[in-house]
Amino acid sequence: MFLTNPFSGAFGLDIGDLSIKLVCLRRRTNMRGQCFFNVEQIRTVYLPPGLIVNGELEQPEIVRKKLLYLLGKEGSLKPINIPWTVVGLPESKTFLKLIEVEVGDNELTSVDINYHAKKHLPYELEETYIDWQIVNNATATSPAQVLIGAAPKIIADSYVYLLESVGLSPIALEIEAVSLTRALITVRKDYVGEARALLDLGATRSSVIIFDNNSIQFSMTLRFSGELITTALMQDLHLTHAEAEALKIKNGLAYDSNRPKYLKIVTDEVNELLQEIHGAFSFYSEHFKNANPVTHITMCGGMSNWIKLDSLIAQKLKITARPGNAWKNLFHPTNKEIDHKKGPVLASAIGLALRAAQNPLQSRNV
Repeated sequence: MFLTNPFSGAFGLDIGDLSIKLVCLRRRTNMRGQCFFNVEQIRTVYLPPGLIVNGELEQPEIVRKKLLYLLGKEGSLKPINIPWTVVGLPESKTFLKLIEVEVGDNELTSVDINYHAKKHLPYELEETYIDWQIVNNATATSPAQVLIGAAPKIIADSYVYLLESVGLSPIALEIEAVSLTRALITVRKDYVGEARALLDLGATRSSVIIFDNNSIQFSMTLRFSGELITTALMQDLHLTHAEAEALKIKNGLAYDSNRPKYLKIVTDEVNELLQEIHGAFSFYSEHFKNANPVTHITMCGGMSNWIKLDSLIAQKLKITARPGNAWKNLFHPTNKEIDHKKGPVLASAIGLALRAAQNPLQSRNV
């Protein structure tokens, strides 16, 4: 195995329903031998609705043209000639869960994992790519804990075909929950006796991820999204999409005297979000061994900065909540390229870029 990264210049690529984000980091070492990362590139291209729907490539040829523009192969941007990339797979089209596997005196193999994973997967095993990571080895008295990740072959293959069509060579396809965790969970902190929830609130989809006992435990897709709020405002207040979007951004969860119905409309949607989060926490505490209480919610995604949302979540769920610092594991606070306000929006791309900037072959991540 290589001791250094053989994919020099590799970058992270986060393909979402309404945007594609590229982040490239460069690993450096200071005079004390400590590692840090410089930001080399940050690029975003926005996609019209309908090109990618719920993680599925509906109009791949137009997405391909957008990718070519992002890479500088068409248009005025400086070309990125490095082909190596680590790419995120959409949370809504993947599966991630920590399971227990009894192994006795035998070493775990892929055959063992497939046998046990089949009991948990929402997909047919033969139509699924599976990756796995042992979190803690089995002992005489306890089974092995294994984090399994899975994605339908049809989804993963469509992304690989798209990337190869623009000259990219994907080093790895990574489940979104893993890249978010890499960016938002502090590497140098030991979370003893407490669990963390990562709340990803995006334009078209959202999810909650539970991190506990030094591992992702599971993730759950949520119904909430920025577009859901916008659509509700359009329907109830008879607004255009542009008007509803502007109103949502301007007001957040604040009362609007010019539109008295506004606050109730958005609050109804947020209350459903809170119920789903509470349900995820209850499911975790009831169904996972050695579950610690969730003591903090770290928010990311475009809706994480929505006015007053963090304070309402904290008030209703009795747990502190705030947008996360997705740059913290770069260990380079003076980097001029860092815009801390954009961190929550770029969290997944930053997590992918962190893996790409290290040795992806040694990153045994699901």
